Amino acid sequence: MVSTMRGAPTRRGRKQTITPATLMLVVFGFLALTFIVLMPAQAEARVLDGAGTASLENSPVEPVEPTAPSSGGQGDVSSSATSTGGGLGVPGLPVISSVVCLRQCVSSSRPTRGAIIAIRGKNLDRVTRVIFRSKSGRIATRLRTRSVGAVRVTVPKRTVRGYLSVVDSGGNRARSPREISIFPISAIPIQVFPVRGPISFGSSGSRFGAGRPGHIHQGQDVSASCGTTLVSIRKARVVYNQWDDGGGNYLVLRNIGTNTNFVYMHMLRRSPLKVGQVVGAGARIGRVGNTGRSYGCHLHFEYWIGPWQTGGKPIDPLPFLRSLLK
Repeated sequence: MVSTMRGAPTRRGRKQTITPATLMLVVFGFLALTFIVLMPAQAEARVLDGAGTASLENSPVEPVEPTAPSSGGQGDVSSSATSTGGGLGVPGLPVISSVVCLRQCVSSSRPTRGAIIAIRGKNLDRVTRVIFRSKSGRIATRLRTRSVGAVRVTVPKRTVRGYLSVVDSGGNRARSPREISIFPISAIPIQVFPVRGPISFGSSGSRFGAGRPGHIHQGQDVSASCGTTLVSIRKARVVYNQWDDGGGNYLVLRNIGTNTNFVYMHMLRRSPLKVGQVVGAGARIGRVGNTGRSYGCHLHFEYWIGPWQTGGKPIDPLPFLRSLLK
């Protein structure tokens, strides 16, 4: 038998303890790791403004600090610049979505030579030229107005059918989605039907002379969906643009060159036209509504010989309206 000395540690009874030296080594390692991780922030490292970028000490591009919007407050509203990962403003390419005729038109999609058109789309605020096609080549025209969403120009006199294009200050081009047909001024209609959509003349209660509480019906009701576009029948001047509890939003047009007045009632909203303004045949004047004393979406249309309500007299407009549909 082997005896053991009292007080000598045995293998089973030995305990492992952490020495001061080991503790200092652990603490030093933790501090070193923290210093490595936090060093870029403590050293005020510059950060690129954008997703997917890194804080590089020797960046291949010059970092640009984020800038506050201009004092005018129009930075993001009026500019077509797009933001990149580095915070640099890069202009967007121009895009044409549609071309609409505004003045001197056969219709909204059929301009004449000399007509004013709106080219609508995106990133058009840097456009400097609009190019039309002519028999001898291309014609560049100056702009009337310009914004991010639209450019207005006058159609040159020598323009022929073809695509039009826009060119911005960077030389980028965009072409209209379809060819633009150009018509002579003589093609502009003298008279057009006032409602641009499906209509119904209703029954006897919708007719001129039908009984009403305290008076007779002085016009013809033309039923159509609320919101349907209303247009001027012929070239006319705005005489009244007001609200009435019975007629709702109404407009009175005095037809130029004649002794007649046309009245539009129950419009969805007040017409954007101003009193004294002259509009051509087919020009938009409002939308079908149900305002005032009305019991369904429709246009109440009156045809007056002489001044409206001040010495003139109304006539049955139905035969005239039917003639415009032929």
